[in-house]
Amino acid sequence: MKRLRLYRIEIILVLVLAMAVAFFGYLGYGLLPADATVETFSGERALARAQAQVAFGARVAGVPANIAAGDALVDELVQLGWNVLIAPFGLPNGTTARNIIAVRTNKVANAPVGILGAHYDSRLLADADPNSANQTLSTPGAVDNAAGVAVLIELARTLDVTATGHTICLVLFDADDNANITGWEPLLGTTHFLQDLNTRVPQCGAPRFAVIVDTVGYAGQSLTPDSDSHPGLSNAIWQTAAQLDYPNQWVGQAIAPTPGSHTLFTQAGIPATILSSPNYPHDHTMQDTVDKLNVDSLSAIGNTLENWLEAGAAFGSQ
Repeated sequence: MKRLRLYRIEIILVLVLAMAVAFFGYLGYGLLPADATVETFSGERALARAQAQVAFGARVAGVPANIAAGDALVDELVQLGWNVLIAPFGLPNGTTARNIIAVRTNKVANAPVGILGAHYDSRLLADADPNSANQTLSTPGAVDNAAGVAVLIELARTLDVTATGHTICLVLFDADDNANITGWEPLLGTTHFLQDLNTRVPQCGAPRFAVIVDTVGYAGQSLTPDSDSHPGLSNAIWQTAAQLDYPNQWVGQAIAPTPGSHTLFTQAGIPATILSSPNYPHDHTMQDTVDKLNVDSLSAIGNTLENWLEAGAAFGSQ
């Protein structure tokens, strides 16, 4: 009987010890920094984020749906542990737009800055719609550009910023998608961001590169670097895509310039490229709806960027 009791005591002590180890391990896990948790980019999560944006309605700069969608994006970025800055600016129609800038500073001292950008407004007019009756309506903006924003928000969840060797600035531009509409200037959000870059947003000053994500994430996307992009930066990202076996979605031959924020960054002397599919057939139409979004295509964008960034975001001059 004494021996049996001793065995029981030993078993109880072992169980108590195991529970203590598990408990303190749990506490230690909770104290780990956000970057220590390894996450993988999810096309499914990105799709859900794009759908959530479109559900607000047409997100034209200055209208209530745009403001509500922007507030939701800010909330999510804050919850993900990013430092968020709101940068308002005036619009030609007298209302106010705002850029949303999220920053995560690298732990390495004097780390260079990398910018990832996407516009979160949708276009005021569906002026490319084949039905003339639709051309005065505002676009749903699923592929252009809820998808691009969704990729960046999902990267905000998964990206190991320490591994990139950079301080990362995620910039969501407002009022960028109304080029060639009477009374509007193109790329207003990008213009204001660059004007404010070294004064209002010093955390993102003197960036080493800028990658713009615009009109992506649909089945059949064909991403091609354009001639306004930095060749070395484009080549590095497209080579990463090839290594990840995305040959049908990332086509390496450069094409004519694609309108986008990257052009303004290039003009400002900042190496920039745009990830875009200029042959998207429903751009600036009422058919740019959530059913066009595709998980595999979103994954191809996000995984490529994540792998390139976490490998150090290297690129050459050519």
